[in-house]
Amino acid sequence: MKIGITMGDPAGVGPEVTLKALEALGRVGDLPLQDISDLPLQNKVQGSRFKGSAVIIGSSNIIDKTKKRYNIKWDGEVIDCTDITEDVEYGKVSKLAGQAAYESILKGQELVSSGEIDALVTAPVCKASINLIDPEFFGHTELLAKLSHTKRFAMMLAGDKIRVILVTTHIPIKEVATALKEEEIINKIELTHNFLKNQLGVGSPKIGVCALNPHGGEGILGDEEARIISPAIKRAKDRGIHAEGPYPADTLFARDGFDVIIAMYHDQGLIPLKLCEFGGGVNITLGLPFIRTSPDHGTAFDIAGKGIASPGSMIKAIKLAEKLLNTEEPKRLKH
Repeated sequence: MKIGITMGDPAGVGPEVTLKALEALGRVGDLPLQDISDLPLQNKVQGSRFKGSAVIIGSSNIIDKTKKRYNIKWDGEVIDCTDITEDVEYGKVSKLAGQAAYESILKGQELVSSGEIDALVTAPVCKASINLIDPEFFGHTELLAKLSHTKRFAMMLAGDKIRVILVTTHIPIKEVATALKEEEIINKIELTHNFLKNQLGVGSPKIGVCALNPHGGEGILGDEEARIISPAIKRAKDRGIHAEGPYPADTLFARDGFDVIIAMYHDQGLIPLKLCEFGGGVNITLGLPFIRTSPDHGTAFDIAGKGIASPGSMIKAIKLAEKLLNTEEPKRLKH
C-alpha cells in the first residue's frame, strides 16, 4: 500500500504539516488520533508504525529546506515533479508557488490513476496562486474530477461528530440559488448513500438534507425547497434511500440521528463542521475512481514559516486514506 501526498503550496503550511504528520505517524502508528494530534512531536510515545508507505509529491528542494527549518527527521521518498530552485516567500500569493502546487496535483493524479500509488492525499493550496497558472482552477475537487473524467462527484467533510456533503462548492453566494439543480442534488444523495454503505460500512445510512432559505422558505422566502430540493429527496426515497428534509439548516445541525447532512452551499455546511471539528476534519472526494482525502484547513498564510502549524488534520487524512484502502469500518457517527 502506497499513499502519495502532494506537498501543497510551498508559501503555506502544506510541506510543514505533511512532514510533521509523516514523522508523527512513523512514531505512533495506530494509537488513537485524539491522543496524538495535538501533542508536540517530541512528546509522542513510541508505538506501532504506519502500516503503509507514503511518498511526498512535489519538490525535493522545498521538502529538504522544510525538514531543516523545523528539524524534522522523516527520511522517506520524494517524487520530484516541479523544477523550483528559487526561495518562495511565506504567506504570499505568487506564480512560482502556484506553479509548484499545481504541478504537484497533476503528478499526483497521474500516479494514482496509473496505479503507481494507491491513494492520494492533498495538502492545502492557494487558489489565487494557482489561478495565475490556470484561471479556471476552483479547487482540488473540481480539478481532480475533470482530470479523471468524473461526472458525478461530491465533497464530503468528515469529523468525529459530524459529516457534511456540499451540493455546490466553490462558487459565489449570489450564484448558489441558480446553480441548484434537482438532478445534482439527487446525485449527491446517491453518492453519499453508496459511500456510507459500501465504504464506511454504515448499514442503513440516514441522510438529512438542508433547505436553502431561512425557515425552509415557508412558502414566502423562496421556492427552491418546493421546486428543487423536495423533489430530489422524494426521488431518493423512491430509490430506497433514507433521506429526510429539507430542514432549515439552523435546526438540522442540532438534530441527532443522521449519519450525514447534505448542505446546499459551502459555508452552510462548513461553518458548523469547523465549529465542531476545526483541525480534526478530513475532506474526502466521493465519486472519483481513486481515494482522495485532504486536511480540512487551508494554507494558513498567517502562520506559514513559523513552525506552529498542527499536523492533526493531515494525520487524520492519511489515516483515513489508509482505512479506506483497507475497507475498515469506523464507528457510526452521532449525526
